[in-house]
Amino acid sequence: MYVATVDGSYGTRGFVTDIIKTLKDYDFYYTCGPMNMLKAVYELIKTGGELSLEERMGCGIGACMGCTINTKNGPRRVCYDGPIFEKEELIW
Repeated sequence: MYVATVDGSYGTRGFVTDIIKTLKDYDFYYTCGPMNMLKAVYELIKTGGELSLEERMGCGIGACMGCTINTKNGPRRVCYDGPIFEKEELIW
């Protein structure tokens, strides 16, 4: 497991994308964090992975559709269908 914090208070100082560029041997990844970071990881890593998405959730039970994201399987709700999604399922 590799951890990065911008200020270096835990793990490696810098961005997670800096760590990824130094890795040589891996075949799957798990990541969580803000959407901009998740998109950067998604674009940088070519192997399969799972992403834990963060979206605003109005109701938390799937009724309001406020946390809907686009996937290859149609619109999905982060609070109800997720928050974990396979890399291959997401559409950025």
